Amino acid sequence: MIHNWQYTKSRAMFFQETKHSSCPLGCGMNETAMHHLSCTTLPASDLRSINRWMSHQNTAPPIQIAIMRSLKAWISDEPIPQFNGDTSDKLDRITALAHAEQSLIGWTQAFIGRLSTKWTTAQGIWYDHMRHNLPTSQKFPKRYTGPIWMKKLVAQLIYYNLNRWQIRNEAAQATESAEDYRKTREMHQSTITAL
Repeated sequence: MIHNWQYTKSRAMFFQETKHSSCPLGCGMNETAMHHLSCTTLPASDLRSINRWMSHQNTAPPIQIAIMRSLKAWISDEPIPQFNGDTSDKLDRITALAHAEQSLIGWTQAFIGRLSTKWTTAQGIWYDHMRHNLPTSQKFPKRYTGPIWMKKLVAQLIYYNLNRWQIRNEAAQATESAEDYRKTREMHQSTITAL
């Protein structure tokens, strides 16, 4: 998925292996490389798992709000909302920079692990704030660092991407008849034999 190698209906049509390029989930759109992420047949509500993970990881509230609103807007094919934080607050300023940088990189890229490094910086500031505000009798867990949080966020986003791709594949394979499968298999076997 990182290099858009998915075997979509558009790609199958290009190689004349199918007569149409419509989404196998039935939304009526042409299926392109990352269509499974924004397909209207699949609910955007399954982003809740990422939101729950962020809460569990003590993600800074402005970071969580900025990321979740943007991902939901992107999946719903709506304009990405601007992040308007308190410019006098360092965390909000860096979150706004991260959001702007991610918008330049592209929110599609977030689902393949390409995120602004400023998210790491902002989350690190939040963890430092939490660490310094703990009573001296409590220890702040060492696993709460900006870089570890970022690695786990990338894993969550890629897992989300792969999960939606799996749902798409199940729908595509359910519609493929046994006869179509046999014809495709014979065609591929003859191509391999010819090589």
